[in-house]
Amino acid sequence: MPSASETSANRPAIIFNDVCKSFKINHTHSFKESLIASFKRKELSTSFNAVDHLTLEVPEGQSIAIMGRNGSGKSTTLKLLSGVYRPDAGWVRTRGRIAGLLEVGAGFHPDLTGRENVYLNAAILGMSKEETDEKFDDILAFSEIGDFIDTEVKRYSSGMYARLGFSVAVHTEVDVLLVDEVLSVGDAPFRKKCDAKMLEMREQGKTMFIVSHSVDQVRRLCQRGIVLEKGKMVFDGPIEEAVLHLNGAAGGSNAVDGRFPIVGDFAEVYLEKPDRFGKPLGERVETAANGGGIYQEFENGVITSFETADGERKTIGLTRDIFLTSYRKHGGPEGAWGFLTGQPRGSLEADEKRTMEFQNGTASFHLERGLEFVRKD
Repeated sequence: MPSASETSANRPAIIFNDVCKSFKINHTHSFKESLIASFKRKELSTSFNAVDHLTLEVPEGQSIAIMGRNGSGKSTTLKLLSGVYRPDAGWVRTRGRIAGLLEVGAGFHPDLTGRENVYLNAAILGMSKEETDEKFDDILAFSEIGDFIDTEVKRYSSGMYARLGFSVAVHTEVDVLLVDEVLSVGDAPFRKKCDAKMLEMREQGKTMFIVSHSVDQVRRLCQRGIVLEKGKMVFDGPIEEAVLHLNGAAGGSNAVDGRFPIVGDFAEVYLEKPDRFGKPLGERVETAANGGGIYQEFENGVITSFETADGERKTIGLTRDIFLTSYRKHGGPEGAWGFLTGQPRGSLEADEKRTMEFQNGTASFHLERGLEFVRKD
């Protein structure tokens, strides 16, 4: 544990020390099935390791994402941290007041009104009645529940549950905020508002522990990513690298080859649509052609980067599109078209024309005339 001389900048807010959590899976569901299985000498149950010797520290003020495929142990880890589960082995320590939204309606009593549940939930999170009175109007406004605040919550939709529960959590004076995938039930404007609120909390120095399948969300909110696989931690590092590792761990055509890393601004472009780019075919290549720059080839695309005359760095990707094959035939970034400077525009169905800007000119595809490239003057 940290000594008293440690500053808040490097004190751990969360510690998992060799934590294990297992669950028993029953293979029979009646006395008859159990009796038959016993005669056949079959196992009546097996043990499933949801979290397997997990050790990690999260410094105060850090935003961390826990990622992995379904069944990897993400939600179990979050419930161990919140105290819903107790570890079978190892220990978990936290510093400060913790609030979280782990499941839709967690902590709500169905027969109480929204107003009564706000006070109940706030009290569970450690707030006094006076503190809740002071925050109540802000909680109600953020949740957008309106007049339904005095309706029994058993009549709420799942989205209303999530709105009110999240609103209470983020308006509590917390040191650590825990958020599960539950926010996916909200509509797009509310999810955007939640992201903005969590970014505000991050700027205030709050520690955030987030479980999400949304790559865009974790890249916006988190600095660090941990990837779990079958309860074990298989990666711990910067969020961009964690997302890339997750794509690789998930297998399939978009699996990342560790021999050809995708880093920096190339990773940012790649992660916008990894399924469309596919695997990297090689490392980044530096070239002196067309004034100099860098590019990396993928199964179904290419990313290029170069510095314009006014000192602006342009890093742009092109995936499966009508221009990709022709661009490659003309030498890619080292050829006559040069580096990518814009995205494809136009629709063949609506405009009967599609265009794309390159360093040395504009490529156009017309339904009648086919492909044309017009060089800059």
